[in-house]
Amino acid sequence: MFKLFRVLGNRKLFILLIVLVLFIALMGVTLGDRVGLTWPEKFVKDTVGFTQRIVNKPAAAVSGFFGDISELNGVYKENDRLRVEVAQLKRDLINYNQLKADVQGLQDGLNFTKNQVDKASKHYRFAQVISVNEDVNNPTVNIDVGSRDGVEVGMAVTSIDGMVGIISTTTDYTSTIQLITSLSLTSPDSYAISATATGKPGTFGIVESYDVKEKRLLMTGIKNDDPKKMIKVGDTIVTSGSGGVFPAGIVLGKVMDTKPSDFGLTTTAKIRPTANFVEWKELFVVIPGQDPNAAAGEGTP
Repeated sequence: MFKLFRVLGNRKLFILLIVLVLFIALMGVTLGDRVGLTWPEKFVKDTVGFTQRIVNKPAAAVSGFFGDISELNGVYKENDRLRVEVAQLKRDLINYNQLKADVQGLQDGLNFTKNQVDKASKHYRFAQVISVNEDVNNPTVNIDVGSRDGVEVGMAVTSIDGMVGIISTTTDYTSTIQLITSLSLTSPDSYAISATATGKPGTFGIVESYDVKEKRLLMTGIKNDDPKKMIKVGDTIVTSGSGGVFPAGIVLGKVMDTKPSDFGLTTTAKIRPTANFVEWKELFVVIPGQDPNAAAGEGTP
């Protein structure tokens, strides 16, 4: 007994003995069948869960923030790529519309010349506009056909809408057009155009001036002694072919107003040109006579 107390008197051995007993008791509790957790286990699990919840929320927020930044960077790069593609599509659309307009213009010009093939009194020489002089006092247009193409001074020039001017000078490969908007009674270089109304045989007048203020051609010398031959508002005016200078049938414009002359013997008509005097690309020189190329089977150029 005294030996036992002596052994127990040793503090280190006593503590070791207590720890061993507690360990055995803990093993017995954990290895046995249990219905629920013990309060120490609950405390430890709750402590760990609460700590994880506190730590996970800021960590998830920071992780989501950097993830959003990464996604925004990707979206920004995608938007840049899409902007480049949209700009390219816009350029392609502009080029397509321009090509479509060019093709349509050429097709209209081809149809126009085909409609004139059966008229032996004149044929048309296709020409492209190379420059425009917008001088108020002397507006002119330069085209890419000249004397080598059969073009001569005094020939009429028309668009698919109507007459635009008269050839004033030529070189071997180019020509200059004096616009009908510069016709004047006071100019020694101006022309007088004999004209008539379509559908009214026998009507006659002279177009030799242009009213700049009203933007109208003035057709004078119209006889008013025969009601059937009187020119009225809405009539289409074309060249009559009288005098042999300009072939018949070239459209000049439509009558917008008529008024008697000073002495009442004739009538003056104000004509709105049917030609559009802006942004020309293709024109046609009206050459009297049958097309020699058509006779040879080559068609109108």
